[in-house]
Amino acid sequence: MNTITTQKSDSVSITILVFDYALAAAVMGINDLLFFAGGVYAKRKGQKQDNEVLENRFQVRIASDNGEPVKVMNQLSITPHCSIDDIAHSDVYLVPTIAGDVELALENNGYIVDVLQKAAANGSLIGSNSNGSFFLAEAGLLAGKKATTFWNNVDLFRSRYPEVDLQPDQLLVHDGNVLCDAGGTSWFDLGLYLVELFCDHQTAMDAAKHFMVDLERSTQLSFSPLSSKKHHGDPVILEVQRWMENHYAERITMESVGDQFGLSNRSLVRRFKLATGVTPLNYLQEVRLDVASKLLVQSNRSVDDITHAIGYEDISSFIRLFKRRTNYSPSNYRARFRAVHVAR
Repeated sequence: MNTITTQKSDSVSITILVFDYALAAAVMGINDLLFFAGGVYAKRKGQKQDNEVLENRFQVRIASDNGEPVKVMNQLSITPHCSIDDIAHSDVYLVPTIAGDVELALENNGYIVDVLQKAAANGSLIGSNSNGSFFLAEAGLLAGKKATTFWNNVDLFRSRYPEVDLQPDQLLVHDGNVLCDAGGTSWFDLGLYLVELFCDHQTAMDAAKHFMVDLERSTQLSFSPLSSKKHHGDPVILEVQRWMENHYAERITMESVGDQFGLSNRSLVRRFKLATGVTPLNYLQEVRLDVASKLLVQSNRSVDDITHAIGYEDISSFIRLFKRRTNYSPSNYRARFRAVHVAR
C-alpha cells in the first residue's frame, strides 16, 4: 500500500483509530462532521478556478491495525480506509469510545498505545471520545494533565491512573497536546472544537447548524475562541483571564487590572500576550463579544440592552466589532443561529 500523508500544506490530516467493539457512532459521526465542515471552510476561503476541485480542509482517514474491517456494536462492521502502518504522519489522532469491556480492549489493542506514543513524540494533537481516554492514559500521555472520561468509568480510571488529574464533571478538556471529551454525544463537541481550532468560529457555527446540534450547549463550550487560549503555563495570567470573564460588564482599565494582580501595565501586556497570543485588551474584547453572541442566541434582549450588559456604551462600536468577528450584524447573527427553544 502507498503511505498516506497530508497532500497540501493548508490541509489538516486526521486519523481515526478503530478497533473491535469501538462505538460506530463516534467513528462515523466525527468523520461526517469533519468532512462537512472542511468542505464548508474550503468553499468560503478558496478561490475556485475553472475545472478546479477545492481541497477539503480536513483529510480524514479511518485506520485499523491491519486495514481489515473491525467489528462494532450490534454485529456490524466498519471497513477502514487503510492500515495504521499506511499513515506516515497525521496532524491529529482520534480514539473513539470503547463500547465493550474497557480492560479487554486495552489488552487486545496494544498497537494503539504504540501509535499514540509515537504520534505525541512527533507533535501530533491526540484526542479521545468518552472512555477512549483510557488509551491515552495507558500511553502515558495524560500523566500530570487534566482529563475527562465517561462517568460510568470514573472509578476504574482513577484506580488505574492516579497520576491523572481527572475532571469527570467537564464535558471537554484540552491540556497541552491532548483532548478528551466525556462521552455520549460529546464527540460532537470534540469535533466542533477541532473545527474551531483548525478552521474558524463561523465554520463551527455552520456545522452545528447543519447537524442541528444544541446551540446553547455548543456556544457555551465548543465554539468559544477563549477556551484554546487557556492552555499555557502562567497561573497569574490564567487568574487574570478568569477575573475578566467574571467582571467583563464593569468599566475596566488595564492599569487597574495590573495593579490588582501586582503587575505593571508593561509586564501585564508582555506576559499576557506571551501566554495567550493576544493582548489583555483584545482578550477582554473577545470575552464581551462571546457573551454577546450567547445572549443574542439564548435571549430576547435588545441589541441596545446587550451592548450595555457586556460593558460597552457605544452601540455603533459594538456592532462594528461584532460584525468584524462574526461577519454578521447582531440582528442577522440572531436570526441565523437562534436556538429554537428560547421562550418568546
